[in-house]
Amino acid sequence: MKILYIPLVASLLLLGAGPALAQAPTAAASDSHNSHHPAPSATQAELSEGEITRWDPRTLRLTLKHGEIKNLEMPPMTMVFRVADASVVGDMKPGDKVRFRAEQVNGAYHVKQIEKAP
Repeated sequence: MKILYIPLVASLLLLGAGPALAQAPTAAASDSHNSHHPAPSATQAELSEGEITRWDPRTLRLTLKHGEIKNLEMPPMTMVFRVADASVVGDMKPGDKVRFRAEQVNGAYHVKQIEKAP
């Protein structure tokens, strides 16, 4: 019985290693050109443009008169957004032109990133 057992264990080990051996790097993965130009991430997505019309740091509500928000498929309008904390808005104030990234979270619209427009 021991003679049959050893080849059986060896063949199971080889079968288990088969897929790992078949996963050699592809030419695209080893291409150094691709590593210098990573694909854009969600945080690098296009920012929307707007203007701060009201900012209430006590309630963490920011009112923006904004252009189209493509990632939310939202037309231009003026609306209230929430922010996680006052540091998101920083020293910006009503009248400032801004670029921002908004997302819908649990049915509410949140500004995740905001910066003064150049």
